[in-house]
Amino acid sequence: MNQDAFRHFLEQTFHRHGLPLTHNQQEQFVTYRRELQRWNSRINLTSIRGDRDTVFKHFLDSVGILKFFSIEAGDSVVDIGSGAGFPGLPLKICAPDIKLTLVESSSKKASFIQFLVSQLNVSSAEADVSIASQRAEAFAKQSENLAAYDWVLTRYVASLADSAAYCLPLLKCNGTWIAYKPRGVEVEIRDAGSRLQSYGGEVERVVDSGISELNRAYVSIRGGS
Repeated sequence: MNQDAFRHFLEQTFHRHGLPLTHNQQEQFVTYRRELQRWNSRINLTSIRGDRDTVFKHFLDSVGILKFFSIEAGDSVVDIGSGAGFPGLPLKICAPDIKLTLVESSSKKASFIQFLVSQLNVSSAEADVSIASQRAEAFAKQSENLAAYDWVLTRYVASLADSAAYCLPLLKCNGTWIAYKPRGVEVEIRDAGSRLQSYGGEVERVVDSGISELNRAYVSIRGGS
């Protein structure tokens, strides 16, 4: 698609799914798409390259949680294994008043995220967006990160059981970890039960995205004390 066609498709898709965009947000997503394509020609950021899939499988998928979860202005959000910035940066575009930390171990992908943040102009304050280029396991062992976040987001293939040790300790008391999972995640939830419990976590609910173009459910896990 050319830029105008992409902008129109983006606008109509988000509106149809109950997530209308302002003009500024549309332009931020247009910039995101442009830089993702440009950088992806040099480093492997994502295997999803088509415009339609970018809108559905990256942008809309990332922000679909806003229809089900009350992420408030000023909330601290950490995106573990952010890759090319998903889901954290699209969420920051649509909920600009959150405080966002993106954790990505690949230095090349972290460099892309850093550049993209400067292009999107999503930080309204110096500390609004921070990038940690390190493994999640190391990030979760640093004292300043323990019990520091209202929300933890994961959108990768690692299981709930394998992720519990470095996701749940990051949550404030009664904070929430949202894991982006394929539909039919019940077996994985069952298998992770004891592991989650050992870190004070409990599955709160499983929500279908309601987006027919996506195989997506959002699993919310409430942290303990």
